[in-house]
This record gives sequence, C-alpha cells and structure tokens, in this order.
Amino acid sequence: MTGAVAGGASLSGLRRHPTVRFLFVCLVIIALYVGYGYATASGRLTSRLGERLARNPATLDILVTTPFPPEEFHIRIYQKIGNMRGVEGNSAKLYTVSASNVRYLSRYYWVQRLDLIPEEKP
Repeated sequence: MTGAVAGGASLSGLRRHPTVRFLFVCLVIIALYVGYGYATASGRLTSRLGERLARNPATLDILVTTPFPPEEFHIRIYQKIGNMRGVEGNSAKLYTVSASNVRYLSRYYWVQRLDLIPEEKP
C-alpha cells in the first residue's frame, strides 16, 4: 500500500485534484509577489536614505513617492507606520518612521521611491 493516505486516496491522485492544483498555483503567485517585493526593495531607497538606515536611527522622516496621488488605502498604510503630514503631487511626507517600517514600506510594488525629507531652512 505504497503512496496511500487516509481515506484510500493516493498521493498521485491528490496531485491531479483540481483543488490541490489551484492551491499550489495560489501559493506560487503569493511567493512570487512577496519575492518581488524583497528583491526590488533596495532599488526604491535613495542612497541618502540607505546611508541613514545603515546608521540604525530610531526614527526617520521620509518622502514616499508613488506613480499616482495617494488614495485612502495608501494613506491608511502610511498612518499606521508614521505620522503623515501632507501630500505634494504624488509624494507623501511621513514623520517618525522606524527603520524597520521604512524597509517594510519599500517592499510595496506601488512605491516608486523613498527618500529623506529635505531639512527646511528658516
């Protein structure tokens, strides 16, 4: 009784089952989506922000640029990870963002660029 599982179904029979195939395809799509985010995240950080992250600061003030003006969905994510203080065109200003949240935000496919907010001169 090689390859038999509970209920008498064989492993090769389970591999051919449409539900198992569908679940496998879903898992592959999710893995590709997450993998793409991790693989491309560093390309979304500017060199200035990357250098600052290397110093391991407690918080950062960042400018998040997307290919479109942020909508309610994006603003809610921004507000969960920092203090949002305005939008200029396609860029949102986020203050007091932790380094781990900067890295988390960089994995979203809809984020084009993350940069430090230029310091305002009086």
